[in-house]
Amino acid sequence: MNPRALPAPLRLLARRPFRRAWAAGAVAGGVRWLEVLAIGLFVTDETGSPMIVSLVLFLRLAPMFLLGAFAGALSERSDRRLILLAGFLAMTVVNGALCLLAFAGELEVRHAAVGMFCSGVFWALDFPVRRTMLGDLAGRPRIGTAMALDSATANFTRMLGPLVGGVLMDTIGIGGAYLAGAACFACSAALLFSASYRRPSGPPAGRGVLSDIRDAFAYLPHAPAVLGTVLLTIVMNVFGFPYLNMLPVIGRQTLQLDATATGSLMSAEAATAFATALVIAALVRPRHFLRLYVIAGATFLACVLGFSFAPGYREAMAVLLASGIGFAGFAAMQGALILHSAAPAMRARVMGVMTVAIGAGGPVGTLHVGFMAEHLGPQTAVGIMAAEGLVCMALVLLAIPALRPWRAPAPP
Repeated sequence: MNPRALPAPLRLLARRPFRRAWAAGAVAGGVRWLEVLAIGLFVTDETGSPMIVSLVLFLRLAPMFLLGAFAGALSERSDRRLILLAGFLAMTVVNGALCLLAFAGELEVRHAAVGMFCSGVFWALDFPVRRTMLGDLAGRPRIGTAMALDSATANFTRMLGPLVGGVLMDTIGIGGAYLAGAACFACSAALLFSASYRRPSGPPAGRGVLSDIRDAFAYLPHAPAVLGTVLLTIVMNVFGFPYLNMLPVIGRQTLQLDATATGSLMSAEAATAFATALVIAALVRPRHFLRLYVIAGATFLACVLGFSFAPGYREAMAVLLASGIGFAGFAAMQGALILHSAAPAMRARVMGVMTVAIGAGGPVGTLHVGFMAEHLGPQTAVGIMAAEGLVCMALVLLAIPALRPWRAPAPP
């Protein structure tokens, strides 16, 4: 078959370097969501406190704020493949050590907290290193397809990870979750080791890392679409995505579900997000990026608000399935907008700023929803948080006219 007759995502996957790098990220991505469920259930069972669950999960997000900009500057100066490979190997060791502690019966909440912090350091590399590398391998005309494909893959692993995590927690326990994590990271390292990648030219000689970081932040006011993308990312990470941290608590304490059923709830949104992202990967064009990003984000927040009113498992499942449509559009366009709209010399650095935005919003949102859940109950906390997010999104649209989805899209 003529490769040009294939759908755009399959044409990308036919290229071996891209396929290897994509597959390495896909395998590791399953661990990202498996651990949220497994650690959330472990800490809930050990402590019974939503606030402590939020504090432990906070430790996974804090490094993104602390290290995201530096990761972007480092990505401009070093071989992205080697940085990512070192991260995969380090996480194999961390998960292996925690697995041994669990099977020996010595694992405590403090050990899980250290593991989550190490995981956060690794995931701080995702936007500035792994996704930027995928954009390099795809080429600028195919950035939208590459990011939508990566989003579809992330949603598939986000669907599979909690299901597997729930089964492992019900059968083997937390040790099985860490064993699966070690195996996945080792497999990702093997895939990336055999992937070829030519590093793009770095910044001019004599420039320091701090200068690159300062330039990245100074660039934002001159690129409204990029600035708006970063601001809406902060809104979603403060008021939208932290609802996931409460799902293990809501499943266990409010809906009285076992680990497998709680995992199915956590996977529901990812199931429709996976299917939606595949459609986006096949059909999306640059003129759609900004409108899809804004409308999908608002849709997701509205569904999270609806989830807070769900009285039982079936209703919660239905609303979370609908929320996946919004999540897919937002997540796919997040990286695509940056890589398409930012000047080529600024892409990795601005992706680092995006990581900082996620890292700044995520911990604040995690503590915010955890504090409210401790005093008002987890479902009420999720509803208040989502309503606040919709208000903040409206304020960002008022402040940055270029973001408004009813306007004609501006050229990059």
